[in-house]
Amino acid sequence: MRKNQRHALIKQIINNHQVGRQEDIVEILQKQGIQVTQATISRDIKELQLVKVATVDGRLRYALPKTDSSQIEQRFFNLLATSLITIKAQDQLVYIDLKPGNGPSVAATLKQVNYSFVFAVIADDDGVLVVCKDNERAIQLRKRITKAIAYT
Repeated sequence: MRKNQRHALIKQIINNHQVGRQEDIVEILQKQGIQVTQATISRDIKELQLVKVATVDGRLRYALPKTDSSQIEQRFFNLLATSLITIKAQDQLVYIDLKPGNGPSVAATLKQVNYSFVFAVIADDDGVLVVCKDNERAIQLRKRITKAIAYT
């Protein structure tokens, strides 16, 4: 199963169940025939930036963070400020070269920003490839990032 599919399922689970432990998410996914480890769910929770909130009976459960898009975009820029090596734009592509280990979290946060001009975001351990809808938007994205984090 692809990570984005698993993330969507995790969101459904926390919206439909009062889940307070990673093991509970693993168990629900396994009942649906999806084999995952607790370590994978731990990483997913970090990437989805899930938070724990109190229920009416005082227990804690996972929930999606309630933030507006400007806060999410600022989080994206903050991640880049500490992890960016280089950023390049060519045609409708923007490649963000990162310090090892930062690709998944930068990509997940960029997806949460939900720029309308971004067609796809592809990540590996140390890089993110952003496919924009056209060349002009790719250049604008690169400029926006470099301006926001004062990258030269």
